[in-house]
Amino acid sequence: MTDEFEFESLLSEEARHRAAPGLLVSASGAPSDIVADLLVGQPAKESLPLQAMVEAAKNTLPDSPEMLLYGRRQGSIDLVDVVREKLRLFEGLEVDPEQIIITNGSGQGIDLTLRTFANRNQPVALDEASFGALFVRRVSSYGFHIPWDTDGPLPDALEKAISEQHPALFYTIPTFQNPMGRTTTLQRRYELLEVCRRHRIPILEDDAYYELHYDGNRPASMYELDGGSGMVVRAGTFSKILGAGIRLGWILTSSSLADRILPLKADGGTSPFSSALASHFMQKHMEKHISELQSIYRTRRDVMLEALDTYVGQHATWEKPNGGFFVWVTLDQPDLVGNVLERCRAQGVLIRSGTVFRVDGADLGSIRLAFSHATHDQIRAGVEILGQAIKTSTQ
Repeated sequence: MTDEFEFESLLSEEARHRAAPGLLVSASGAPSDIVADLLVGQPAKESLPLQAMVEAAKNTLPDSPEMLLYGRRQGSIDLVDVVREKLRLFEGLEVDPEQIIITNGSGQGIDLTLRTFANRNQPVALDEASFGALFVRRVSSYGFHIPWDTDGPLPDALEKAISEQHPALFYTIPTFQNPMGRTTTLQRRYELLEVCRRHRIPILEDDAYYELHYDGNRPASMYELDGGSGMVVRAGTFSKILGAGIRLGWILTSSSLADRILPLKADGGTSPFSSALASHFMQKHMEKHISELQSIYRTRRDVMLEALDTYVGQHATWEKPNGGFFVWVTLDQPDLVGNVLERCRAQGVLIRSGTVFRVDGADLGSIRLAFSHATHDQIRAGVEILGQAIKTSTQ
């Protein structure tokens, strides 16, 4: 057996700056002995349109050999039209095909946008806690967080941070925020746009959960409020409505800015195969399927909230999310998070520490619970074990 090759000293600067493997995402599905996987925002199994996707493949593949060839760098023309129709149907937005880039999940869209504006030595501003922390770490050594209140990111804090740190852009998740579950109000969106417009700071609007709206108000996107000037780049995905494994997302911005982002997309064209299946399915089932998803996840959310009230109520606080996949739970004794996570893991419950959502790894005393993938019984069992772990940790 040969000696293992020593590679650590040879890693590139980018590889050295990346997050540790497995820090934010996990493999598909938990081990069989897990009581409840509340870790990752995986779609519910019953939400996956398996038979309809089989039919889509049967109907499209035999006469479409181009599905198995390289595709357009901008993405499938049919899928671009699906995105345009979705925006028109659900938001009343009319956009041109040149404003849309199809991506390998929204993650590629986020990465492309960050790399379009940010150099390694430039700061990037992002929400108080953000899924985007993983992506910002990849492109910038100087990410920093903007505090939120119940209405969204604080405009005065953003103003001060821009004046002092001059970020390359502001990355925010204003609708059903991941991990905090909050939604930035309409008035706050206008205020944030005004600050960024005055300082000429681009905005990356991560809008992965827009369709998964359960109740309450859902304000217009920041892209819409800006009027499509190009100051806002909006990233969306099919992962939450068709399945994460479909690996399809999209970017929406001005056509002129899309022209500058597109050359950074170094692939052979986002999967023509997945794009053809998604296009066929969405053209036939989009409205009905999304309505079914809203019902599935609204019920799961309510099951988790009821379980939290029953088992955790006296030891933590949380808010009711109006959409998305997550509940953000803040412990009354924040220093117990590490202990609670270990106790839950030992009893077969997987949950996510809030420190993951900070570029600085700050301990927020919070955990993120995903209600999307686990069954109702698993949610109840997992939250009960969480409550026990918190109580035991406080003794």
